[in-house]
Amino acid sequence: MALSFFGILPDADVLVSIHRAFLHNIFILLIVPLVIFVFIKDIKIYGIITFYLMSHLILDIFNGGIFLLYPLYDSVFFSRIEIWFHSGDIIPVIYYGISDKIVPMGKGEPMISSENIGVAILLIITVLVSVIINHGTKKKST
Repeated sequence: MALSFFGILPDADVLVSIHRAFLHNIFILLIVPLVIFVFIKDIKIYGIITFYLMSHLILDIFNGGIFLLYPLYDSVFFSRIEIWFHSGDIIPVIYYGISDKIVPMGKGEPMISSENIGVAILLIITVLVSVIINHGTKKKST
């Protein structure tokens, strides 16, 4: 819980620079956890911080996009995957690309959205990693 701060850290870029640029890029995944690892030298903490930062970036890619390679490349990477139900029809919507600005996500809410899928995948990964770690710990103790 103490490290959950890193899950919202990228949004602090709104105070210093263009929102979703300065702290919403691939370099934040490399620099912040590495600097903390140098001081703490705990691989578990390194992994948790990396996971929090990465999950924030992934979710924002599906919600308007991020400046993934900022400051080297000044464009927004975005993706949108949804399943719409309209008048009894199922309409899959896949929209992705590179833009010069954050992409508006349109009106209304789909039944199944990329954010929901992203959150579900991240939660499943968290559970699987936890099960694997606990399983390895139980084998060592027996």
